[in-house]
Amino acid sequence: MRWILVFIFLYLIPLIVLFKNYKKFSRACIYGCTYVVLATTIVISNMYISGLKQIENDSNHSMVMNYRELYTSSLDINHTEEDLSKIKQYRTNIRDIEDIALEPIKECSTYATDIKTYLGDLDKVKKDIEKAKYMCERVIEIYDEMEVPELSQPEYTQVLKDCTVCMKEAYEIKYKALDETYKVVNYKDTTCIVNIQKYIKQSDQKINDFKKEISELENEIKNK
Repeated sequence: MRWILVFIFLYLIPLIVLFKNYKKFSRACIYGCTYVVLATTIVISNMYISGLKQIENDSNHSMVMNYRELYTSSLDINHTEEDLSKIKQYRTNIRDIEDIALEPIKECSTYATDIKTYLGDLDKVKKDIEKAKYMCERVIEIYDEMEVPELSQPEYTQVLKDCTVCMKEAYEIKYKALDETYKVVNYKDTTCIVNIQKYIKQSDQKINDFKKEISELENEIKNK
């Protein structure tokens, strides 16, 4: 339809007007041929220039898309490295907090199962248990107030929050185990030993869950 209009307005109408204005047919033919050649040249030139612009636009669009893909890919790599770096630092922070109570708790680990060995120095045993309980409370408070680093995806950050809760719960259970240990030492209630073993097992499971979730998160980020 477009080319029909071009033909009518660019060729047909001007030629009709031209032949009407010239009485001598030969002269009208000369001018008509000249006009057709010029008009055709103009049309072809416009088509050529339009084609060049289209090629240029397509080329520019392709370059923009390629740059966008490269830029997006670069961002993904940067996010991956940044996330993994933050998780590594988060692990270090968790261990540093854990170390506050870990050594005092280890010192009390044998009191419940081998109290006879320490009967000669019960005051020291009680002080050690009280110290371990206090340190355990401090760790729980720190985990409770701890802010996790923001990762590139909200679901990644949520995993870190869940892991922090996991560690907090692990030390809440350790505190219960220490409380039961104190009962064994102070009241000679050996029935509490079963509870101590149960709490220790539950606490270890929480820490294992923490390690598993962190490792799975790191692998997910590496393989995305």
